[in-house]
Amino acid sequence: MVREFLDGRFENTAFCILSPDGKKRLSGAGRSPRQGFGAGRSGEDGQNKAVIESMEKIAAKYPVKGSDSQAVVQDFHSFKQALNIASGDQRLLVFVVASKNDRERLKTSMQQVANHPDVIGRYHYDFADTIDAKWSEVITGDRNKTGIFIIQAGKFGQDGQVVAELPLNTQPEKIRSSLKQENQKFAKNETRKVYSDHVVEGRREGVKYVDNMPWGEDRDADGKIDERRRRR
Repeated sequence: MVREFLDGRFENTAFCILSPDGKKRLSGAGRSPRQGFGAGRSGEDGQNKAVIESMEKIAAKYPVKGSDSQAVVQDFHSFKQALNIASGDQRLLVFVVASKNDRERLKTSMQQVANHPDVIGRYHYDFADTIDAKWSEVITGDRNKTGIFIIQAGKFGQDGQVVAELPLNTQPEKIRSSLKQENQKFAKNETRKVYSDHVVEGRREGVKYVDNMPWGEDRDADGKIDERRRRR
């Protein structure tokens, strides 16, 4: 999809607004919202205003049909990916480990947590699947077989620590309360990352993250990751 938006190139960001069915393009495509909407050179404030106005015009054509409270709860492809992204975004991760039958039920009940006005957008969520069988090997703290685990990811997203654990039958209001409490501690003690310094430190320490897709960019659109950029 990234290549489709960027004329065959594969880069680390791509932007396009699609219709609710995910098929029709409702904006231009580019590396950023500004490029997607052709916001021009009116200065940062002017560009942002133009993008916001364009988004509002699109949103007005697609009025909400359901309730925000029923939005699907986030679920990553793997715990490994969830931990890495939680680290990058510097958010706590809510990781649910349950049997398959309970997991489907919890995906619905957790909507009352993830979509609550005091919570929405503040945390990441993941539900354990068979691919995550060894999740506890990189995590310290309580690691029972099942439960709702609030996890603070390590600096490079390769490890982490359970900061709170709740039973699977915990009521939504109790989960929200625990999240608020742990997030206050997290915000107080977590040093915000400076991207350039963080990248340099990771390279110096030999940190590598291997995902299903080869990392790197293909700016010449030849279908292969640019080797020179990979070596960097």
